Amino acid sequence: MRHRSSACLHCTASFPPRSRRYLVLSPFLTSSTISVVIGAPTAFVHPQQHLPNRRLSRNDCNDIEAMWDPTSQTYKDGIVPSHRTAMEIDDLLRANRGKLKIFGYGSLCWNPGADGILSLADIERDELDHDATASDESRQTTAQPTRKESMRKVTTTPGRAVGYQRCWCQRSADHRGTPQFNGIVCTLLSDDEVRNLHHGENIKESNHIQRSSRPSMTEGMIYTVDRDLVEDCLAELDFREKGGYSRDVIDVVEDDTGNTVKALLYRGTPDNPAFWKRALLDLTLAAATMSAAIGPSGPNDIYLHRLHQFLTHAAQHSSAAALALEDHSGDVNTGELATMVNLLQTKYRPYFLFGAGSNEHNQLLLRSGVDGEGRGWKGMEEAHEMTEMVLVVPRSNQEQSTSGGDNDDHIPKSVHAGGGHSALLTTGGDLYLWGWNEAGQLGRASSSLGSTEKTSLLSPIQPLSNIRVESVSLGHTHTLVIEKGTSRLFGFGDNGRGQVTGCLDEANGTQDLCHAPRAPVDLSEESFVDIAAGLFHSAAINRQGELITWGCSRFGQCLPSVDRRNGDASSNVGRWHPPDGSTLVKVACGRRHTIVLDNYGRVWTLGDNKYGQLGRSLLGGSKAYEPQLVHGPLGQMDSGCFAIHSGWSHNLALTRNKDSQHITVRGWGRNDKGQLGISSRDFHICIPQNLLKLSIDSHKTLIDGIETSIQSACCGVESSHILDNHGNIYSTGWNEHGNLGIGHDIEKGVEEHCPRWKKTSGASVVAPPPSRAMKKIFTAGGAHLMVMAV
Repeated sequence: MRHRSSACLHCTASFPPRSRRYLVLSPFLTSSTISVVIGAPTAFVHPQQHLPNRRLSRNDCNDIEAMWDPTSQTYKDGIVPSHRTAMEIDDLLRANRGKLKIFGYGSLCWNPGADGILSLADIERDELDHDATASDESRQTTAQPTRKESMRKVTTTPGRAVGYQRCWCQRSADHRGTPQFNGIVCTLLSDDEVRNLHHGENIKESNHIQRSSRPSMTEGMIYTVDRDLVEDCLAELDFREKGGYSRDVIDVVEDDTGNTVKALLYRGTPDNPAFWKRALLDLTLAAATMSAAIGPSGPNDIYLHRLHQFLTHAAQHSSAAALALEDHSGDVNTGELATMVNLLQTKYRPYFLFGAGSNEHNQLLLRSGVDGEGRGWKGMEEAHEMTEMVLVVPRSNQEQSTSGGDNDDHIPKSVHAGGGHSALLTTGGDLYLWGWNEAGQLGRASSSLGSTEKTSLLSPIQPLSNIRVESVSLGHTHTLVIEKGTSRLFGFGDNGRGQVTGCLDEANGTQDLCHAPRAPVDLSEESFVDIAAGLFHSAAINRQGELITWGCSRFGQCLPSVDRRNGDASSNVGRWHPPDGSTLVKVACGRRHTIVLDNYGRVWTLGDNKYGQLGRSLLGGSKAYEPQLVHGPLGQMDSGCFAIHSGWSHNLALTRNKDSQHITVRGWGRNDKGQLGISSRDFHICIPQNLLKLSIDSHKTLIDGIETSIQSACCGVESSHILDNHGNIYSTGWNEHGNLGIGHDIEKGVEEHCPRWKKTSGASVVAPPPSRAMKKIFTAGGAHLMVMAV
């Protein structure tokens, strides 16, 4: 059966007809938690005042389908779907002596609202009636009758749901969040539903969940409504809960009497459109979201803290409630989430990122929700679509102090990806590194999180010690940074080929692993403008516009060492300057080649040319030990090239038209896995060429027939990614671990690579309020992709 709502003339939404008398399981509600969200501080128009004369018959209702609106994230026109009939209203009323019992487990626990039927309740007065610890004086003081009290058509009493757990996994787009940045509200899930959701997940459950012989007990508030108010009350609640919840009838136990009664409630079941399983499993994500979200009904954190206060108060005034909360609680997370949210707003800062691909080394932060006892979600090994990530970092002492104000130093500047590690750099120079640390590529020898502190399930990552960073480059297993203010260069991580220190023997300080930042030999006094870390070699551009390389040079990717020319075999640092006096401005490193850009927009390359990655004909030889210009327009003056990127064996270059400012993507090199996103009979492209078509009538780029404009690009090891002016990311190439972020919808037979540009799918990349982020930054690494709205 489908229910058509009757329009309310003063509301944009609508109410269901009063003639309905069935407790159909009408699903899904993204509203603020609990059985109902009557507690929202918005003006409420009583539905009875403006119901139209015509009422829909059941036959009319059967023809109306509920339609979920992905934009508002509510059901259109207030028409909600319904499942099989759970119990007729009349039967429920007879079971409760002509009254309707409603169980509230969210905002109704403390606030029945300012208007509407449930606002007739007086929770404070009812509490005194049921509180054995209340004094006679307080009872007498509060016992003076009022007009509202004299009606007593709606009363409340604390109670607990049997066999259900309060779970924080319902998205809220219309109460405690917005469609752009959802909040999280609670729902009630049965013990079996929770158990099924945990089944198959790499998660250690709480002791209570493991004890399947005892049903959960979840504390809440039972409202009792007189029969003559039932129809209007249901109309109000259906209107409130149009965002994803469904009706259900469950057993609840009154704390006062111990009696078990049947009660109506609204809950978000696991199959509703607003259900967020990830939030149920990952408390760090849930807490971070609630610490930031704000909706029409107010901040998300207030909702959480008020509910936590209610539960704490209930346990202090009722032994039954205390038992429900402690011995066999169906509420194991509310208190911990409240603590985590408070810490995230005072001591720590959450950054919201999005990623896809391999999480083998936790480079996507998808297994950060595990506490010191191993309890919590142990995460995902890989994600094939864009997935939410939360990076938790300590706030500065200035931010934590009561007198200190906030500043812009914490604003993200760039994100970076290496072979199995990741980084975020702020405008103030804090560099946060996480992920793979086997070689010390995170700049520390300790745990990969960079912090010995464990606060609940929060695992704050400390910034790189003792260095403020201007720019950073992540290689396969080593990292390079330029210091903010001094422009000096430092490196750390794998040094097996001298790619960190520039040295080749122990007598001169060579170490296989460098866990702390070190300046390469003979480069400690120089200033640098750009750096690049490759597989086993490094490169940089100094202030004089000179290319400097060090590390593995087996394939010509590094310049001949200056010291070697003078007979000193300890150093592998090489230097080169264009012979025509031009200045180099940018550098990128591949697996076995190096690419540089000069101030005239010309591209130079050196190293291995097996797959055409040097941008020249293979007839010229398989290697080049000194930089040479690529063939075609990119090797000529005023090419318009302003950015270069390199994968293991392919390259991208961005050029800008002087007149139209249109950006073109050119590429060359290896293409056997679709790295360049173009059809080619050969698996390599030797001469740089345009990778995307232009529209005929405008200076726009065509991707899948859609006009757009390119903003930026990056390379993974064997993939390419572009970002357009609408914030869309398109990927192509190797996709074995889902690192393209395009999901599983790939042409049959090419599961591990995609030979054409495809738009990423999954979570929408958004920034938390109050930000109205118009810019996105992104990066790709060994087998993962990351993006962030700033």
